[in-house]
Amino acid sequence: MELFSIAARIATLHEADEFGRMVSEANQTLHKKYKSLDISCTVHEKVMLWRCREDDPRFFKGNHLQHVYVTAAKTVAEYVLQVKEQRLVRKILEDEFDFPEPEEHAQILKHCGMILDRGPGPDESWKRRQDMLEQGIRQCLAERPLLHVDGFLTFRAQGYMKELKEIVEYAVDEFLMERQYEEFVHMLKYFVYFQQPQVPLVHLIHKGGQEILLLDEEMKPLQYRNDENVVVERLDQQDLQMEDTVVTTLISVSPAKIIIHTREPHMAVIRTLSQIFEQRIEICRYCPDCHAYFREGGEVIT
Repeated sequence: MELFSIAARIATLHEADEFGRMVSEANQTLHKKYKSLDISCTVHEKVMLWRCREDDPRFFKGNHLQHVYVTAAKTVAEYVLQVKEQRLVRKILEDEFDFPEPEEHAQILKHCGMILDRGPGPDESWKRRQDMLEQGIRQCLAERPLLHVDGFLTFRAQGYMKELKEIVEYAVDEFLMERQYEEFVHMLKYFVYFQQPQVPLVHLIHKGGQEILLLDEEMKPLQYRNDENVVVERLDQQDLQMEDTVVTTLISVSPAKIIIHTREPHMAVIRTLSQIFEQRIEICRYCPDCHAYFREGGEVIT
């Protein structure tokens, strides 16, 4: 009796090798427990067919068939997640969104990959998608022991495909936000480039994280000025909430030079300010002027 017959369309040699490797590992696991299983895996016209038979009536006593389905479902789910998922995401992006430029596609797919890829630790998203696939595959095999992976994804895996679409939508939003942010920074760079300096120097004490203190050339608190001609749009409530005020103030006073005193020069806020003010920026990790503001370990004295 045929326990299952699982077919998968193979688009590339890499897909065939990966599916073959996963099936081989699953077959070894099954043979260790059930010596009499007749298992085969063949490729014909870019379709890989994984078949499993058992003619010993003793096999069908107990819960052995369910164990076979669990192993098969886990193998197919891993194959989908590791091999087919990126192609599914690419198709969703092409079908549902209008980004004709290859560079835009690449950036959005990069965002998707960061969300989809399983890291070294526990990954709730990966586990959730894996569970959805495994449950759906086991149900299909219980109803009918013939499964076509691509047909299953199209017609039976609605929850899984819905989650992939939501991931693509999130990646698109991230891409658009980044592009908007880059345009915002470019606009401010252009404004600063043509602006004449109004004060010689501003010291920026980076307390750590999003905390910043602005001082004048005498290391006294800088007086914040509101210039009605300068409008800084808040693009991201998380990342730019602090930067809005700092950038507005710095543009308003237009210093010829800005010394950023920081123990964390690679922070996003420092990179943003360096992008906008470019050659006006000088990074200080330690000097007599800022030494008094920092305790050992980088904490600012308030």
